Amino acid sequence: MVGYRPMTMDAAGSRMKRGIVRRSLFPILSVIGAALLISTMVQTALGQPPELKWEKTFGGAGDERGLSLLEGRDSGLIVAGYTGSKGAGERDVFLIKTDKEGEVVWERTIGGPGRDEGWALVETSDGFAIAGVTDSGGSGKKDLLLVKTDAEGYEKWKKTYGGAGDDWGVALLYTRDGFIVAGVTTSGESGGSDGWIVKTDPDGNGEWEVVIGGSKDDGFSSMVEVEGGYVLAGTTESYGAGGKDVWLVKTDLQGERIWEKTFGKGSDERGNSIIDLGDGLLVVGVTEDLASGGRDLFLVKTDYEGEKLWEKTLGGTGDDGGMGAVVVAGGIVILGHTDSQGMGSQDLWLLKVSFEGDELWEKTFAGTGFDLGRSIVSTKDGKMAVAGWTKSGGSGGEDLWLLKTQKPK
Repeated sequence: MVGYRPMTMDAAGSRMKRGIVRRSLFPILSVIGAALLISTMVQTALGQPPELKWEKTFGGAGDERGLSLLEGRDSGLIVAGYTGSKGAGERDVFLIKTDKEGEVVWERTIGGPGRDEGWALVETSDGFAIAGVTDSGGSGKKDLLLVKTDAEGYEKWKKTYGGAGDDWGVALLYTRDGFIVAGVTTSGESGGSDGWIVKTDPDGNGEWEVVIGGSKDDGFSSMVEVEGGYVLAGTTESYGAGGKDVWLVKTDLQGERIWEKTFGKGSDERGNSIIDLGDGLLVVGVTEDLASGGRDLFLVKTDYEGEKLWEKTLGGTGDDGGMGAVVVAGGIVILGHTDSQGMGSQDLWLLKVSFEGDELWEKTFAGTGFDLGRSIVSTKDGKMAVAGWTKSGGSGGEDLWLLKTQKPK
């Protein structure tokens, strides 16, 4: 009978050693197989960091930065930022549209004789809107800038808002009845800088503004629309545990404050971005790590009343921090920066964490110079795109940097 081997005995009637070895290997191999299976299952559950699909740089002899990124309805990528190489002035708003492979569809510059920068970008029903800052008005001070373009990026109208001090916009929402811009103003009467909210109609005409802050420096950097109003994230020195603290403020639809919260660890903390997770809010920022002497990525999750659910500090021995986040299958991908690892003086850093804030994977993207990601989106094809700037290549100085990853596994 093929494959049959009778059991052999020694003189004492015991199984021979060959048989013993074959039987004793079976449980060992079973344990190894089970361990490999468990390892594979764990790796599958955690996922793997994505590889780079492509990267592009845009720039000239001056400095260019990508500050805000979105995926359009047609799956193209649109970046807003600024250019020092093109346009009418020292620095102009830079608006670029590419296809989903990063090939340029069109690019536009918007600005006057001074410095104009685009910090936040939204897609509207008939084009795009950009919020930022300008000093092209001739008064020698900075004003909040709001620009509306058509679908091809050509300017339709441009508005500025501000008082006697410097004022700028860094976050923008497109609502059913106009625009909400958030940022920082030094034109208030409370001293230092303050958080600032400006509401306009669809044509950019101001409807109301609200200044929120204390006697020291405060400001907003990001916002989301929630039921009954808006939640704004930023940094405060006027409230909290001392030094700088992460600052959350909820307002109603007219900008009236409903509640505010601060989060700090006894050192300096900054809130750079906020996203809605569906079951609460996540703030991404930076904390000074008193133990390591550097900065670390700081994450805070709250409920919709601003009550803390958890906080996490992630980083190495160098300076690390967080700029944004997107929700993906199985967790959250954080856009950060690090000089604790990678190739250069500052590298783009992607981390995936669970919905409880536990790290699942991390990866750096960079060259040998300074490379920073400022804005991240999860694209319709399951990949991720990041806009920022790089000093590792391109045409010299800082170049606007756009990259897309493969689909995370």
